[in-house]
Amino acid sequence: MNILLIVPSYACSTFTGAGQRTIMIFEALRNLGNVNILIVGDGSPDFFAKFFLNSTTLTVIRPFERGEIGFWKHIRPVSPKVIDLVSTAFGSRKYLYMPDKNFFSFTEKICEFDLVVGRYLRPTVRSGALHFINVPVIVDVDDRDDVIFKSRLNRPDTSFFFKFFFKWHLKQMQIIMPNLLPMAKHLWVTSKSDYLEIKHESKSILPNIPFTNFNNKYIPLPENHTSNVILFVGSFGHRVNREGIERFITNCWPKIISVETDAKLRIVGSGGWETIKNKYNHISGIDIAGFKDSLEAEYKNAAFTVTPLFEGGGTKIKVLESLFYQRATLVTTHAHYGYDKLVNNKSILVASNESELIAGCINLLQNSKLRSRLAEEGRKIVFDEYSFERFSSLIKDTIKSIA
Repeated sequence: MNILLIVPSYACSTFTGAGQRTIMIFEALRNLGNVNILIVGDGSPDFFAKFFLNSTTLTVIRPFERGEIGFWKHIRPVSPKVIDLVSTAFGSRKYLYMPDKNFFSFTEKICEFDLVVGRYLRPTVRSGALHFINVPVIVDVDDRDDVIFKSRLNRPDTSFFFKFFFKWHLKQMQIIMPNLLPMAKHLWVTSKSDYLEIKHESKSILPNIPFTNFNNKYIPLPENHTSNVILFVGSFGHRVNREGIERFITNCWPKIISVETDAKLRIVGSGGWETIKNKYNHISGIDIAGFKDSLEAEYKNAAFTVTPLFEGGGTKIKVLESLFYQRATLVTTHAHYGYDKLVNNKSILVASNESELIAGCINLLQNSKLRSRLAEEGRKIVFDEYSFERFSSLIKDTIKSIA
C-alpha cells in the first residue's frame, strides 16, 4: 500500500505533544505499507526527516499566509507580519479552509497513492486532498478547530474584547466544519465527546498514547515520598503551555508556597524556557530547567505533575506520560478532556478553577499516600487502554474497513 501522510509543520517539530501523536501514526502506518510525508508549512526537509525515519519520500510546501489571500495581499508588503496577524484576526476564516494554490502541482500526484491520512482538518483541506482527488482520505481530528475557540472563551482571564472575536471565529468554524468533514472517507477522534458531537457516517476513536515504544515490561518508578517537586512538562513554543504556566506562577504559586514553603515548581521542555528565567528570579521555588535529555529522570525526582491549562485543542499526552511513569497528576477540567476512563480522585486529580489547582497542589504535597494511590491506579488504566499495540490495531482496522 502506498500511503500519503499530511502533517502541519507544528505537529512534527518536537517529539512531545502533537509531534508524539504524529510519529505514532507514522509508525503504525509503516506496518501497512510505504509512507510518504507531506509537510504543510515552513522548514527544512532535513529537519523534518529525523521525525520520519525510513519514510519513502518527504516534501515540504508552504501554504499562503492569510495576509497573502484576497484584499489583504495588496497591503501586505507594507508590513507582512503585522498584516498576517491582523488578517487572521479580522479576516474570514473560510480562506484558510480552501485548497491552496501552492499545492496544486503536488495535488496532481495524490492520485498515485492508495490512501491519504491527514493530521487535522485545515492542512488536509489546504493540500487539496479532500476536493480534487478520488482517493480515500482519513482525517485525524485530534485538535478540533472549533473546540480551540471554545476553550479560549472559557479561559478565566479572557477579556470581553477577545471574547467577542473568539465567538465570531467559533461561529465561522461551526459553519465551515460540517461542510468539510463529510468529504473525508473516515474520521479519527480522540475522545468519546468528540465522537458523539461530530456527525459523520464513518468515525472511530483513536486515543492518544504515551510512547511508540510503549512496553508492558517497563518497571514503574517507585513513589518519591520525600520529593517536594511539582513537575510541568511542555514545549515553550506552544503558546498554550507558555501562557498557562505563567498564569499558574502568577495566580497560584504564591498561595501554594505560603503553605508549603519548601515546594519547588520545575519546568521542563524544549523551546526557549530559559528566556523567561529572569522574569521569575524573584519568586521562591521556581526552577526553569528547559530541555532535558532524560524525562524519566525528571519524573523520578518529582512528587507529582501539574497541567494548569485552560485552553487548547485535543487531548494532552503529557497526562498519560505522567501516569506511564507512575507519577500522580493534577490537571484542569480542560486538560482532563478525552480521558473518560481516568476518574477524578480515583486515578487522577481534576481542578475546575485556579482555587482548586492551589488546593490540589497543597493536598498532594502533604499526602504521599494519595499520590501513590492515584499514580498506581492511573498507571494500570494507561497500560490497559493506551498501548501502542492497541493504537496500531485500531489504525489497521480502520483502513481495512474503508478499503
